[in-house]
Amino acid sequence: MSSINFKLNWAVTPLSNIFIEEYMTMPNYPVYSLVYIYALKKAIFGDSITNEAIAEHFQIMESEVLKIWQYWENAGLIKQEQTADGINLEFLTPDSKLIRPDLQKIVEHPKLKRENKPVYDPAEIARIRERDEQISELLKTAEMLLNKPLGVNDISTIVSFYDWLGLPIDVIYVLLSYCGRQNKSTRYMEKVAMDWADKGISDQDAAEDYLNLFVNQYKKIMRFYGITDRAPSEEEQSYMSSWIKKLNMPLEIIKEACSRTVKNTGKASFAYTNTIINDWYNAGVQSPEQIKQLDEEYAKKAAERPNKKQGKKPAASSDNYEKRSYDKDYLEKVISLKREE
Repeated sequence: MSSINFKLNWAVTPLSNIFIEEYMTMPNYPVYSLVYIYALKKAIFGDSITNEAIAEHFQIMESEVLKIWQYWENAGLIKQEQTADGINLEFLTPDSKLIRPDLQKIVEHPKLKRENKPVYDPAEIARIRERDEQISELLKTAEMLLNKPLGVNDISTIVSFYDWLGLPIDVIYVLLSYCGRQNKSTRYMEKVAMDWADKGISDQDAAEDYLNLFVNQYKKIMRFYGITDRAPSEEEQSYMSSWIKKLNMPLEIIKEACSRTVKNTGKASFAYTNTIINDWYNAGVQSPEQIKQLDEEYAKKAAERPNKKQGKKPAASSDNYEKRSYDKDYLEKVISLKREE
């Protein structure tokens, strides 16, 4: 008995309804789904293809294709296996049960791990510029914004802001403009770009707001402490952001708190200043006059104290914050003043 050989000539690619209804619209970048469908078609018909060819077909960067595979692997739709000849990519059966609760937390523009920062050779840069007019225009404008001709390392770094970190083009323009005005190095520019990516700065307004906060607010507060030779740490930025954005404290109030901190501790203690500012905030303080009023009330209370506890010298108003555990009478006065307003 002769065997039967089958051959399929359908010019169609079967696509799961579960993928269409539950997976296809999850990424905010349509090309993610398009690449998945295109690769599925290749798999069904037994074709092989390179990431470079896929990037060329969809006019995207090759590293973007790697991010797409990672995205769908996180979603449970594919499985990647590195081999000596390349990558085996296995398509898994779409199943509603595969949608994990944390899947929606996958970032819209997945970033490669920091230790895998890409380096772009001149040939790849040329392909990128040819494929993406935005990148080509960005690199042309970068020389003007940075006030210098771009070397190979400069170009690779700037491209990585878009390709590796996922920063939008308009955000990169803001960054380049700032670093050019400040005559900053490429290394500094990269550190800022990484920080912005971590902070989720995703549009021009957010970038400009952050620069205004960092340059015009944070640096002033650092000078209140007498610090002029370094940028604030993440923890220090967190404190300052709370004072400015959460508590809405005027800079003149923050300056006074910093001054008292240095006077009483001999150093720039942000935690110490934070306690002062929070006490003033709870008292409704928004002006130097209100601080003066609190100090006078405290001095008055302190002057009366020797009559109750002989031999104890009253503390000067400038020492209100000498200890972490503050005077009970003073704190009671702070609370009563707030209630009266």
